[in-house]
Amino acid sequence: MLHSGATRMLHVALAVFAVLFYCGANGEFYSSIHEMSKVFGYEQKMLQYMQKFMADNQSKLDFLKARLDEYELERNEALQWGVAYFESPLNKYLLSKRLTVDWQRTTNLMAATTGERALARLHQLRHKKYMPNERELEGAIDGLLRLQSIYRLQAKHVAAGILDGVSYGTQLNAQHCLDIAQQAFRDEHLQLAHAWLMEANNRLSINDRHKLQPKIQKLLAQVKARFTNYRAVNGTVETLKSEKEQEHLLLAQSQSNVISSELEIEEHPPVPEDLRKLSEFDAYRYTCSGHIKTTPGEQRHLRCGYLTETHPFLLLAPLKVEELSDDPLLLLYHEVIYQSEIDTITELTRNKIKRATVTGLNSSVVSNARTSQFTFIPKTRHKVLRTIDQRVADMTDLNMEFAEDHQFSNYGIGGHYAQHMDWFYQHAFETNQVSFPEMGNRIATVLFYLTDVAQGGGTAFPIIKQLLKPEKYAAVFWYNLHASGVGDVRVQHGACPIIVGSKWVLNRWIREFVQSDRRPCELWDDSLITMNQLLELSKKLEDK
Repeated sequence: MLHSGATRMLHVALAVFAVLFYCGANGEFYSSIHEMSKVFGYEQKMLQYMQKFMADNQSKLDFLKARLDEYELERNEALQWGVAYFESPLNKYLLSKRLTVDWQRTTNLMAATTGERALARLHQLRHKKYMPNERELEGAIDGLLRLQSIYRLQAKHVAAGILDGVSYGTQLNAQHCLDIAQQAFRDEHLQLAHAWLMEANNRLSINDRHKLQPKIQKLLAQVKARFTNYRAVNGTVETLKSEKEQEHLLLAQSQSNVISSELEIEEHPPVPEDLRKLSEFDAYRYTCSGHIKTTPGEQRHLRCGYLTETHPFLLLAPLKVEELSDDPLLLLYHEVIYQSEIDTITELTRNKIKRATVTGLNSSVVSNARTSQFTFIPKTRHKVLRTIDQRVADMTDLNMEFAEDHQFSNYGIGGHYAQHMDWFYQHAFETNQVSFPEMGNRIATVLFYLTDVAQGGGTAFPIIKQLLKPEKYAAVFWYNLHASGVGDVRVQHGACPIIVGSKWVLNRWIREFVQSDRRPCELWDDSLITMNQLLELSKKLEDK
């Protein structure tokens, strides 16, 4: 039975999660912090069935009682943390692991002739469509590896519960580290796999050593065999060998030699000296990590102040705005959405979010490039949404009549959206992936931040070297198209992975239809030459 104090706390948890438990879900949790928090209530039900089973069969192996004590200890710690428990990706990973691998072992042990009723109910619960599965565990580990890669975190720090310099107190054991290493190896993240294997070896307990060390050694040999220059592993071998030959040779070495091999494998690649010559993804991740940023000289001419000129109403209630880039235009508005509006939005989106998609070759597809969940709600659904649209019109001086439906997104474990453009490519129109194509392309974006994020989760603009940290009640605005209507590649952007916290955003995508009087074309093709370039050319001509 549960201890009385723990029982009282669990009853409180049940009250909090009761509504969530019976509402159903869409079968995926790791891509949304909001959805991930629901599984905590499911585990409580599983614990109750386990208690009933033990009451029916007191002579069952003491192993079951030991597992129950372990689960209760972890839950009590989580209850003491409260909501903050779900802000740590390590806790979410451990919860996913308990609800997949650990519970599978437990139910296998419980499969006996006694306690059949409790066992049947437990099996029934575990196979509900809203319960986590093996894919959830893979998604949780993938999120951890993404955090580690983009923010250049050390495996030894993550295993110790230290995320980007902040300690959260959650420790990973040798088995956890091995699990992460196995998935890193499978996904070809060899440097990270090596780091996690070394950490797994360092965290071996006396009880684990006999079972886990051979697995660590074997996988470590496979990782090192993938690095083609075998000469660096063993100085006596002068020729390159096949991967299989390298693996067999490494396995033939002693365990200590495999661990302490001379081959040095850095956990992360060195930061390039010239950050101007990067792939699009590398530019995105180095912006997220803070390596790409504007210089004081580049910021000197930027302005901030109160906006009054886009609508007469702003003379009475000006908006606080900060210029982050003038060409292309990137503006940050402060305090432009309110808590009461966010509360209404939360109610409108309850139990409606689903896995986010990206534009594919012929249709929208789920992709690891975007780990979040979203939903679309038309502005006609509630007057608050129409009020927000009027505010966007005041902010941007653009017509909101034909803007797309409001999109609300919540990001999951290591949740991100890799570099992308908001404007549609021509093939999206040709393959009928654009709703209401007669309304044209997305001329501009307004992105509202509905929550703060403790760590990570910024919006990166690699080309203009800006990283915006989520600021609750703020919104950022930019044009997706040149005035000529051509897509502006300079506003390529991405949502950086969340380290700790939950990120909710509201997107307002504004179409170019009926905007010609609001943003007329220039006298030149501004997709070929910018205003700054024209001014510079004009100055050179004057000097001549």
